[in-house]
Amino acid sequence: MKKIALLALQFAIAFTAWGITPQEAVNRFALDNTMRHASLGVMIMGIDSGNVIASYNPDLSVITASTMKTVTSTTALELLGGDYRFETVVHTIGEIDGNKLKGNLIITGYGDPTLGSQYFPKNNIIGEIIDSLRNAGITEIQGRIIVDASFYNYPAYSSWWDIGDIAEDYGAGVHGLNYRDNLVTVKFNVDPQGNINNLTLSPQVPGVEITNMMHSGSRNNWSASLDYGHSAVVLYGETNPGNHSYTIANPRPDLMLKAEVEAALMQAGIKVENRELTFESGEGDHAVLLSHYSPVITDIITSLLDRSDNMFTHALLRAVGSRQGSYKRGEMGIDYAGADAVKQMLRDRGIDDSALFMLDGSGLARANKNSVRTFCEMLRYMAERKYGTDSLRLCDLMPSAGRRIGSVLGNNVLCDSIKLKSGSMSDVQCFVGYYPADKPQVVWAILANNYSCERSTLKDNMSRMLIDALPASKQN
Repeated sequence: MKKIALLALQFAIAFTAWGITPQEAVNRFALDNTMRHASLGVMIMGIDSGNVIASYNPDLSVITASTMKTVTSTTALELLGGDYRFETVVHTIGEIDGNKLKGNLIITGYGDPTLGSQYFPKNNIIGEIIDSLRNAGITEIQGRIIVDASFYNYPAYSSWWDIGDIAEDYGAGVHGLNYRDNLVTVKFNVDPQGNINNLTLSPQVPGVEITNMMHSGSRNNWSASLDYGHSAVVLYGETNPGNHSYTIANPRPDLMLKAEVEAALMQAGIKVENRELTFESGEGDHAVLLSHYSPVITDIITSLLDRSDNMFTHALLRAVGSRQGSYKRGEMGIDYAGADAVKQMLRDRGIDDSALFMLDGSGLARANKNSVRTFCEMLRYMAERKYGTDSLRLCDLMPSAGRRIGSVLGNNVLCDSIKLKSGSMSDVQCFVGYYPADKPQVVWAILANNYSCERSTLKDNMSRMLIDALPASKQN
């Protein structure tokens, strides 16, 4: 009680000295002309008391964008645990005779988003495969390298994602077997005569076709598209002379991994004959060559919250969903099972989930909605909960504000004292977080849709509101 009273006194002294209360700061922001047509929710809540310090439309459900990643991350920490690791199993089928595997090498994925990721360079499954084969004395594989991505028997992309997003680098889907962040680069050049030449994928992905529907012109205004369940990349639009490259979502990361494993084995002196060897049920010896494990999810969450990685986050939702009885019994799709697990987790912890409409884990779907009250209640619940061997809190996994809410806050002492997750898409700008960063006393959420100003102006207005509503900044 003393701590709560001290916090209240600090707030009162600060606001009296400066002549503005937190609610007045919120009202000034919410009633600005730039928010006249907006769907807006704002809340600041004390962690110890649960008291609402200031609010505006606290129960309005609005589009969340990537702030939804905190909901998925919370659920993964609660249901999977901070030390959870994704597993990828490599096994052999057939007979090992001396240095020969008279059979196939099979790589089975279980949804690990970090295999070959540029953000986890030490997560080198190919190196582990080579070392394991050498330790087993195998220098020749008479059969094939088989990749098994069937763990998720659903499209890699959420059915709620816009079809225009699924080819973009931020729209990479989640497969049973993921590799290199599920991205690939399209490269080509256009000569002065307007001919489009050397159209390739880098790295090459066997089985992925490129259909060129571009035309040459004076502008560079082209893009790529994919279709649900297909492996063709379609390029369309106008392109101008010169060299071009564009990173897109890879529809077959399993085939990329297969090709790179084959190339690495050859370089390591391990021969793959690629014979068509088949084994009926019960035939051939099955032996686990290795079990590869991802980094712990506290590390994965730290990375995805900082970079706002949609694929990593949706992989967590699918990991949660895959454990649900409704999914295992075939009663519910993987993404719906994950979202159902999220809502049940919130209810079990006394958090009202009625304002939460969740269709994917990352917030990429515009149908995702939530209220600032639900965000704040969840963040408050998570404030002192610790996970994993390192006893990390959710706020420890979130990035500092820095200049993420524009230059006004970026030049204020608060920039290092606030932990937050941002979310943005067209006509949507949202933030949720903790303050102060080291020993949080309040949680806060701002969800703004359909504002009538430039995004930079909105961020500056949000910054001023936070500076006025959080008293420590007034000392600067």
